[in-house]
Amino acid sequence: MPITVLTGLPGSGKSSRLIETVNQAIASGRPVATFACSESPLLANRPGLRIHRTLASRRHDLRCPLNHFVPVSKAIDILGSLPAETLAAFEESHCFGLEMVSAWIKASERGLNVLLTIPSANQLNLLKKYGINEVILRIECEECHRRDGFRSFIDPDQNRPRVVCAECFQRLSDAARIDLLERLQRQTPHPGEKSIYQPIDELPECADWNVVRPDSKARADIMVRVIKETIVLQANTPTPPTYLDIGCNTGYFCNRMRHLGFFVEGVDVVKGDIQAAKILDAYFRFGHTRYFHQDAYAYLKQTQDQLFDVTSAFAVFQWLMIQTTVERGMQCLEWLFAKTRQLCFLEMGYSVEPQYKEKLPLHIDREWVRRVMEERGDFCEVRMFDAKEYGLTFERDLFVGIKRNNN
Repeated sequence: MPITVLTGLPGSGKSSRLIETVNQAIASGRPVATFACSESPLLANRPGLRIHRTLASRRHDLRCPLNHFVPVSKAIDILGSLPAETLAAFEESHCFGLEMVSAWIKASERGLNVLLTIPSANQLNLLKKYGINEVILRIECEECHRRDGFRSFIDPDQNRPRVVCAECFQRLSDAARIDLLERLQRQTPHPGEKSIYQPIDELPECADWNVVRPDSKARADIMVRVIKETIVLQANTPTPPTYLDIGCNTGYFCNRMRHLGFFVEGVDVVKGDIQAAKILDAYFRFGHTRYFHQDAYAYLKQTQDQLFDVTSAFAVFQWLMIQTTVERGMQCLEWLFAKTRQLCFLEMGYSVEPQYKEKLPLHIDREWVRRVMEERGDFCEVRMFDAKEYGLTFERDLFVGIKRNNN
């Protein structure tokens, strides 16, 4: 029996078609098994899947049971035990990785009706060699309502997926570019000046702007080097490594980690920075990064049960200590360390810097940072990258805490 694959842009009705097919099979008395991958960071954040065990679509009246919210290995075992004629429906099939392809083929050969939505490009290539029934669902452009949709992106203002044609996307991105450049010039700490905190490589217009942290690339290069030394990065895996950036600004480090294959979240208390990051992500980086406008203390307190493989905080917590209390800053450090499974990159502003003299209520230097990470981080190793040796701005050293046991 051929494998049916539903493809198309977000919003074209893939989930709705799957749910309708499942409900029709249930109504006719056919055996049905629905699957979603619990190892996917994206799916694990959806309460409907994780808690309520329900598959839903943009049509609020359309739902069906989710029988198996399981890791890949368990899905393979369950699929292998299902009888012929069963409808085995897999939502967000790309989350199951390449390992699942052979299991789908074997199930189809045993007489199961395998239904997949959104396979990855590599999965689809392998499946096409076997022979599939690909159903390409189309959606019209939300802007002009005349042409087929060409690109999907997260609208930075409405925070929802949108689908537009190529012509409309070009028009929207041109307008976004003008808006973003104006926003960046209005923002503190240098309103009216062509100055940005992090590089924005996607906008040629910013090439000659003053960059407050010109060492951003050097810091990111250090991160990439350490990550490649300590973490096995695998393509086409259902469980991509996860990265959290506290104080993400306009998302430079988020974007670098995304290109390494990470599932990425960025948090910043400055609303304008988060909005700029969302605009960059939607129209120029195409990253689908999750950005949150929130205070670091509130975010870390509310998400203590959510762990990340790699975390970072660059020059964030000393400001929190100045603006609130030392105790809050220390609590944030401990929460960040506890959220870290493998690597935590940390930079702290030092008390000797002019902007912190007589403002920081405690003395922070490189030995203080090392001691805090060693005593409170549960790291098996703490490395320091000397600011002078690596050309880091403000002579702030970059520290990394390493948990080799992957807690």
